[in-house]
Amino acid sequence: MGAQPVPKLLSLRDSPHYMQVLAIFVVTSFVAIFTTTSVLSQYLANYMTTNMMMRDAVVSMEFLNSIVRVEEADPNSFGMSRISDPAGDAETREFFTHVSRLPDVFRANIYSASGEVLWSSDPELIGRTFEDNDELEAALVGKLDPEIVVVDREGKEEHVGFPTDVQEFIEFYIPIWSDDDSTVIGAVEVYKAPEALLDTIHGVVTLAWVGALMAGTVLFTALLAVVVYATRILRRQEQRLVETERLAVVGEMASAVAHGLRNPLAAIRSCAELVAEDDIPGDSRTAIHDIMDQVDRLETWIRSFLTRTRAAPDSAGDIAHVDVIIQRCLAGFEPQLRKRGIAVELAQSQGSPVASAGSAELEQVLNTILSNAIEAMKAGGVLRIGWHAAPGGRIAIEVADTGPGLSDEQMARLFVPFQTSKSSGLGVGLALGRRIAERLGGSLDLKNRPETGVEVTLTVPARA
Repeated sequence: MGAQPVPKLLSLRDSPHYMQVLAIFVVTSFVAIFTTTSVLSQYLANYMTTNMMMRDAVVSMEFLNSIVRVEEADPNSFGMSRISDPAGDAETREFFTHVSRLPDVFRANIYSASGEVLWSSDPELIGRTFEDNDELEAALVGKLDPEIVVVDREGKEEHVGFPTDVQEFIEFYIPIWSDDDSTVIGAVEVYKAPEALLDTIHGVVTLAWVGALMAGTVLFTALLAVVVYATRILRRQEQRLVETERLAVVGEMASAVAHGLRNPLAAIRSCAELVAEDDIPGDSRTAIHDIMDQVDRLETWIRSFLTRTRAAPDSAGDIAHVDVIIQRCLAGFEPQLRKRGIAVELAQSQGSPVASAGSAELEQVLNTILSNAIEAMKAGGVLRIGWHAAPGGRIAIEVADTGPGLSDEQMARLFVPFQTSKSSGLGVGLALGRRIAERLGGSLDLKNRPETGVEVTLTVPARA
């Protein structure tokens, strides 16, 4: 009877919460990263924009205040008279003229210390006073507060008369100081459209946002890659855990089988020994000795099987002569090889390589490999086996058959415990073999060659 199928355990990918948790992580990470980068980029853009406008405003303030001193405009006259007042001194009117000629300025208003418009590029504003003008009040106490304003000719009446080519401008109030810089004697409201400065500001803002977007994308991609990598590790660990649980079942089963078989095996060997003591023909005596040898071999396999399914013992001092183990394994399968008409090609390398492994462990794995190879060649064929030195101080043992090879489905479940396509067997041989090889510090790999057979490579550490 074939092996009973083992119920499939729910994997991480099949978990109903897996996609939900992954989706929550992706969305949360995306929102958190891009919200943070957006806030930082906005802060950086505002900081750079404010500093560039402030620098331009400071230069304008220093320039206008220097003109006041050079033109020797009367502070008292500046604070009281208008440009239309004939009593106003010529120096003050000259100052007004300089304001109207400032680069990139398309509108300007000059205020007295009391907030009255002394002069304006729009004559209708001269003499007026505007209430609740926070920017003007700040300038009259010596503060600069430039800002970028977008032209809105439909929504704001004061924008209607602006030049048609102006779409946005910088507005700020420049405090005008007394000669001793102790008192603000007036303020100049400036509407500037400096094309070079505005282009630079837009370039800085664009660069800040593009940089933030790229940084956020790189950070999100890196974080997502880490999560995907961690998920793959979890899947591998999950598979190893499931495999360990399945092999634990093998250990319990092997223990029960060992206890059940040892007494019958002991009885068979005792009977064979008694028969061997009688006077029997030579051929029969040879057969009796073969029975005892096979009983001993089966007993060794049972003990080895139990050892493999328990916790790994300390085998640091164990050694195995690879050529001797191979010869012993081939001798054990000699009747099956002869019966199926399978020829053996043994590629012997120079010397006798010694592996850092227990003889029983290495023999168990090789027996599994040879058994599968022989089973694959039902109509005969060639069994090739050999060994050679491998990189990293290892010994590679290669076993190849000329069978039909494996299907994709068989390859997918090759090292999965309790998965077998044979009518008999448990499907644990290769799974246990790989576990033994990895525990020894080696590996067990299989290369499928459709229609031409399978090549198995067992790698074990070489004895130093």
